[in-house]
This record gives sequence, C-alpha cells and structure tokens, in this order.
Amino acid sequence: MANFLIRNARIVDGTGNPWYIADVAVNGDTISEIGRLSIDANYDEIIDADGLTLAPGFFDMHSHSDLSQLVNPTASAKIRQGITTELISQDGLGVAPMVPEHIDEYRKYLSGLQGDPAIEWTWRSFADYLARIEAVGTATNIASLLSHGPLRIVAVGQEERAATEQELVHMAQLAAQSFAEGAFGFSTGLIYPPCVFASDEELNIMGEVTAAAGGLFVVHVRNERSLIKQSIQEIFAIGYNTGVKPHISHLKVIGKENWGTAAEVLALFDEARNNGLDVGFDQYPYPAGSTMLSILVPAHAHAGGPDSFMERLKDKDMRALLADQMVTGLPGWENINTAAGWDRILITGVNDGPNKQWEGKSIFDIACHKDISPQEVIFDLLLEEELQVSMVNFSLYEDDVVTILQHPLGMLGTDGLLGGKPHPRAYGSTARILQKYVREDGALSLEQAVARMTSRPAAQLGIYDRGIIRPGMKADLVLFDAERVQDVATYTDSCQHPTGFSYVWVNGNAAVIKGQETGILSGQVLRKGQ
Repeated sequence: MANFLIRNARIVDGTGNPWYIADVAVNGDTISEIGRLSIDANYDEIIDADGLTLAPGFFDMHSHSDLSQLVNPTASAKIRQGITTELISQDGLGVAPMVPEHIDEYRKYLSGLQGDPAIEWTWRSFADYLARIEAVGTATNIASLLSHGPLRIVAVGQEERAATEQELVHMAQLAAQSFAEGAFGFSTGLIYPPCVFASDEELNIMGEVTAAAGGLFVVHVRNERSLIKQSIQEIFAIGYNTGVKPHISHLKVIGKENWGTAAEVLALFDEARNNGLDVGFDQYPYPAGSTMLSILVPAHAHAGGPDSFMERLKDKDMRALLADQMVTGLPGWENINTAAGWDRILITGVNDGPNKQWEGKSIFDIACHKDISPQEVIFDLLLEEELQVSMVNFSLYEDDVVTILQHPLGMLGTDGLLGGKPHPRAYGSTARILQKYVREDGALSLEQAVARMTSRPAAQLGIYDRGIIRPGMKADLVLFDAERVQDVATYTDSCQHPTGFSYVWVNGNAAVIKGQETGILSGQVLRKGQ
C-alpha cells in the first residue's frame, strides 16, 4: 500500500467543525498524521491540494447496488461522486438469505428495481452473499442490512397472510444467524410485497432480534402520503416496544395535499429523541422519487408472487378492477399514481427490446401515442417486460426537500437505481448537495453538508474508524473543488458523472485520480462488530 502526503488541503473533517488548512499523511490504509508536515519524509507521492477541499469519503445510507455490485464492482456511479461506503439491501428487497426454489420468481420480481444481470445466484446464507462480493471485489466499502423480503420468502413464501408461530421462530433464527454473520441491521419496505403482508407481531419480533444484535431497524414506511405521520409513528412504536433503533428511509412527504408539512413530520423525530428513542433518517436531495413500476398496482394483486401477479394482469375483469383502484385508491394504500399524475411518472429503465423506446417518456405520453389508458400502459409494460421496468415520479415539493435537508438528524441516501435512464440521484446526489444546497442556495454550510455524508452515517452504523479525518482512521478520502463541483445528471440524460472531484481514496488506494477512475478494487466488505 502507498505512503503519500496531501499538502495544503482545506480540511472539512466530517465532525461539523469549521474547516482548516493542513497536510494529511497516509500510511497504508490509515491516516497517520495531520498538521504542517515535512515533505522530506519518504513519501511515494505528494499531492498538492492547494485550493481544494479534503473530506472523509462519503457514505450512501440507501444503496440498491446488491446485484450491480457483482457485475460492475468498480461502482463508477458512486465512486465518481466521492462515495466510498454503501449500505445495501434496502427496503426489504435484498437478495439473501435465499433458497433455490424461490430464486427464479424472486429475481423476476426484483428486476424492476435492481435489474436481472446474467449471474448465478449461488449464495444461500447472508454470509455466502457477503463472501460472493469479496470474491468479485469492490471499489467501495460495502455494509449490508438483512432484508425482510428474502427472509420472509424463505420462511413463509409470498402469500398474503400472517406468518405462523413456527414460521416466526424460523425467521427469528435466520435473522439472528445473519446478524452474527455481519448484518448491520434489518430493512423492510412496507409498501413492497412480501413485506407489506407482515403482521404487527412479525415486525415486533424482527425488532426484538435486531435490538439484541445492536442493529438498525431501517424502514420504507407504509405510507409517505396520506398516512405519513401514522406510518412513522408505527415504526417508532416498534422502537419503544423492543428497544431497537429506528431509521426511516428516504424521508419525504408526497402528494400536493401534503406539501409544506415537512416541519410537522420532523417534529415527530424531535419528540422521539426527547423521549429517549434513538431515531434517524436518510434523504435523497431531489423533488422526485423512483422505484419499480409494479408498485403502481395495488398490493393485493401481488399476493402469491410475480407469476400470480402477471396472471392477474392478463385477466380482463381484474385489469378493470385494478385500473379503477389505481384512480380511486384503497384504504391505507399509498397511491403514487394520483400523488404524481400520469404526466409526471416517467419510464426510466426497460430491458432491451421494443419498449426501450419509452425510456424517458411519461405514462401519459405513452398512453396518448398508443391510444390506450395510462393503466393499460402500465399493465402492458409489466407483462411484456416481465416486471423489469423502473420509473421516476414527480410528487415532492422542493421546499420540503430543503426543510428535511436542514434537520440535524439527516443523512445522505442516494436510493439510486442503476438501469436504463435512472433517476439522476444515482450519479449526482453528493454533487447536488455541494453545488445547489451549499454553494448556490446556502441551505447548508459546507461543514454541515459533509457531516451529513460522513461522520453522521458512520456513527449511525457503529463504524467508528471511518467518517472523520483524524490520525488512526481509515484513509477513505475525497478531494474536490468546492467552487466548481457540479451535478450534471438530468432526468433525461442521467448517466453523467459530476465534475469537480479530483481524487477519491478507498482504504488508502486511489480509486479516482485527477477525475479519472483507476479501476482499483480496494473496498472492503464491512461486517458489524468485526
């Protein structure tokens, strides 16, 4: 490993303290010294950082790189924006543990979110999956949650029902095993089958097992629209009941009727903290969301798994029923269709074929072109592409994004999907914060923004050797021009790397040099407690 010196950097150390000018020496994978250091030492390289800002490597607290990591381990979309650590297996939609009889259906279901790369799913346990990442190699450090979806599929299947007592015991045992194998917590997505089918008892048992392991309880809440406050309080109640540490994924409020209520939602977090509950959240810095297209169809249609879902979409009477429910809604169901509007839902990822032409087009535009209803567009695309379709929906309010961004509990989560023409957050989240919200709008100071992306998530995960520039810490570092960093990814041309990032080091090795990737895979698979 290298022994190098970074000279004259403006150091934003991740703590939130004011920046200062100093030199930083790195020996192997560790920061060895900080100060006004002699250049006479035997360094392999000396980097002149005059005029540039040095920060700890950024954390992505909400990553969907579970499968892309295995085919594109250089993680270009992340490493080129200074992200050096990713927290994967989010929304209950990770890939381990897994049993052979469910692999084909589950990877079909998951394809709308993570794609379906041509790889063999040889892993079975959580430990097997982490070992597979290590065998392939990784440019970023990878920390993983245990996902509710595969855990429930192994024990229960994909039926719309409560787990039996025996199945709950099985799930608890598998969860405890996965935590012993290094999971940093538990994730669930309460709008996504099969997680949405879980009972209160099941969620509380998972909270108990997670609390016993000292892990995070990471949740895509049940309803980010009409029931946002109740949905957050549902998770906080699990925290009070079990002692687990709740973390809310991609905090937002959706639908015009809720715009301007972010402060009321944040007050719930302040109240919980005042009551002694250690809560937190992550956020992507854009006024639009993104997920798999299939989630636009009511949850009951998904019961039994992807094949059953697609059979329902072929049934004329069921299509008519679902089409009506997608407009009128159902009690408790988060209806993204009406929260955004057909003209504000864009198709972003489609497998190769005739429907590739619709990437970047709205459902409304496609419906007009084909002279069919928007619901029929959705049903047809899902059937023709066997669910492998993703979308972006514009249902958020910029003022709410800023209000949430300024709260001291917040952390960065890109929530980036990587197929097709994805949401620009996959490529530009850190740059957007540094450019728009720090330099242009002044919504955050540079020190606040960096803390949000470094020490705060590191502490939330219990990773105490990263996230701060200090002797003895791991040398995950990013050197950038704070006056020129630019998010250039757009909703119509999203696969563009930001500018202004000069160097990125992961465990002391340069993954980016003068804005260009090296391809070095020096990331590590991190395991909680190890």
